[in-house]
Amino acid sequence: MAKKSSPKSSIRIARIYGIDVRMHWTFLVLVLFVVWAEWAGGLGQVATWLFWVAAVFGSVLVHEFAHCVVARRKGAVVEDVLLLPIGGVSQMEKIPEAPNDELAIALVGPLTSLGLGLLAASGGLALDARMWPPTLFAGSWFARLAWLNFALGAFNLVPALPMDGGRVLRAALSRHRDHKEATRLASKIAKFLTGVMIVGGILYDFWVALIGVFVWLGAVAEEQAAQTKTRDHIGDNGGATTPPPPPPWPPPSGRDAPTRR
Repeated sequence: MAKKSSPKSSIRIARIYGIDVRMHWTFLVLVLFVVWAEWAGGLGQVATWLFWVAAVFGSVLVHEFAHCVVARRKGAVVEDVLLLPIGGVSQMEKIPEAPNDELAIALVGPLTSLGLGLLAASGGLALDARMWPPTLFAGSWFARLAWLNFALGAFNLVPALPMDGGRVLRAALSRHRDHKEATRLASKIAKFLTGVMIVGGILYDFWVALIGVFVWLGAVAEEQAAQTKTRDHIGDNGGATTPPPPPPWPPPSGRDAPTRR
C-alpha cells in the first residue's frame, strides 16, 4: 500500500475497532465550498447540506470498515482509514495475495454498500416514502441514502484497479497466472476504462474526469508495485530490501466515490 498519510496532511477524528479514522486537510475545502455555495439559502440550508455531506462520508466509512474487518481476518495489517473529498481509502500493509482472500476483501465493501441501500429502501417503503425516480439531493432521506449506497456499491464494482471491481478482476485472473501478470492485465483494462471516464468527464462532467484521473494513477501505482515486488523477491539472496507495501485500497466510494465507492 502507499506510504501512510503524514500527520501533517491529515488529522485523526476517531478510533474505531482499533483503527484510526483520519481526515485529509483538503476535506476542509469541501466543507467550506458547501458553506459558500449554500450560504444564500440561509443557515438552515447550509446545515442540511452539511448533514448530507456527513451522511455521504458516513456511508463511505462503513464501506471502508467492511474492507478492514475482512482484511484483518485474512491476515492483513490495517493502518488507518483516510477520508478525502473524493472518498475514502483503507490504508493497509501485508495484503494477502491469495485469489480467494483478495476476492473476499474486495467484494465485502460493495456488498456492504448495497446492503445499506436495501436497509434504507426498506425503511422508506415501510414509511411510504417515495423511492422512485432515483434521487440524491431532494425528497425523502430514506430514498437519498438508499440510492447513494446503491451508487457507491455499483460504482466500486467497475473492473478498474485499484477499485474493488478491479481487485475482483485481478483475483479472477490470478487463478490462472501469477500475481504480476494478473496485475498487468487488470491495470491495462483499468487504463482503458479510465481513459473513457476522463474523455466522457471532460465532455459532460468534471467530477467524472477527476475520478478517472485518480483511478488511472492508482492503476499505474498497482502495476509498479507488483513489478517492484517481483524484482525484490528475485534479488532476495543478493541482499534486496523488503518490498514496499502495495498501493492504497480504492476511492469511493464513492472507493468506493462520492466513493473505494
